[in-house]
Amino acid sequence: MTVVLAHGWSASAAVWNDVLRHLPADDRMRVLTLDQRGHGASSPGHARAAMRVLAEDLQAVLRTFSPDTPAIVAAHSMGAMAALTSAATGGQTTGVQPAGLLLVSASSGQLDLSLAGHSPLARVVGSARTAIAEVCTRAPRSTRYLRDLLAPSAAPRPTTDVAAAWFRAIMEFDVAGRLTALRDVPVHLVTGAQDRVVPPVHTCRLAAEIAHARVHVLEGATHRVPSEEPAFLALLLSDLVESSRRQRAVSARAADTILRAAAQMLFTKRGALGVAGRLPRYEHRLARRSATATRVGGEEMIGMRQ
Repeated sequence: MTVVLAHGWSASAAVWNDVLRHLPADDRMRVLTLDQRGHGASSPGHARAAMRVLAEDLQAVLRTFSPDTPAIVAAHSMGAMAALTSAATGGQTTGVQPAGLLLVSASSGQLDLSLAGHSPLARVVGSARTAIAEVCTRAPRSTRYLRDLLAPSAAPRPTTDVAAAWFRAIMEFDVAGRLTALRDVPVHLVTGAQDRVVPPVHTCRLAAEIAHARVHVLEGATHRVPSEEPAFLALLLSDLVESSRRQRAVSARAADTILRAAAQMLFTKRGALGVAGRLPRYEHRLARRSATATRVGGEEMIGMRQ
């Protein structure tokens, strides 16, 4: 079992450190954390910033590290948008399909407050954010100096122009009405009741589209759920892992039942499968060619096939 953790905008894989400390020791589970393009230790690359690019990156990680085993994807904010874009653009069918999703502070779109439909005050805030992003793009050195002066942080952050590019990608993100690929995938939706970056209403919209998803609204939590409620997220991850293992066990038993039924049709002797109901171990023997033809009766044929 592989667990992949994807972080949000202007953060790095380090946001999952507290969650990792709460995960139980499990020799059958491998956990991968990745830095998104332009974040942490990852270079920004040459492609235009878009959620489709992050979705392709996520699929590349799954294909490389979990091609033949189930994968659970836990994603926060922008990382959740990448996972949803992967589902909306066919990644669930043409790529590696996650066995479960844990989406934290997620949205299906409509994050640009400057668009029509929002209140006048919200549109003013949205327009101001867009203007700041434009300034960061045109003057990355000056804006980075101001950011580090006014809001210093020991955590690694992307340069202001890279952050602005991904901010615009988030504003353009929209997968509403295109999430039918998730109908058979277990999904947990988690939001902080006091989240002002991606308000809980976005989780409500997602829940309306993914009807079978389990929704968790955490009182007192903000947008920083991975660092505020790490034990709870670790619990949900463990639940997804165990559910996937149980599902695999059920599928294996179903396949074994089909095999036994097919074998009973092939073998004419009742009880040829043995007490446990499984095919006995094959033993390969060298046969000597005889000069004269030999007839083999039905009983001998059954013994040979075993």
